[in-house]
Amino acid sequence: MKYSLEFGGDPQDLTMTLTGAVDAAGIRAFVEELIAHPEYRAEMLILADLSGLNTSTITEEQYESVSDVIAGRDHRYPAKAIAIVAPGARTFSDAMRHRAYVGGSKSQREVFRTREDASAWLEQMR
Repeated sequence: MKYSLEFGGDPQDLTMTLTGAVDAAGIRAFVEELIAHPEYRAEMLILADLSGLNTSTITEEQYESVSDVIAGRDHRYPAKAIAIVAPGARTFSDAMRHRAYVGGSKSQREVFRTREDASAWLEQMR
């Protein structure tokens, strides 16, 4: 799995792009790098682009482990809003499951098929 962090943007404060086959170790490394970044803070508007992410390789046990790591990050640095872009059927379904696992609408996350829709929602959340 590969990932990139891009701070700044409009309307988002941070764009996270994840590509390749998802795995628990890759997610842990990603979260560790994210929270160590000097520009990362609470109350950010985040665009998470999963367009190139393959979630078909993750097991249920790994999924729960990954969701727990992300929930821990959320507890320490709660985002104002997170828009998740997941155009593929499997990735969209997995993103919706993750959203439900971390609190549904109370998690301040929404899942979208297009980046345009995700950006429009983030603009409303500003």
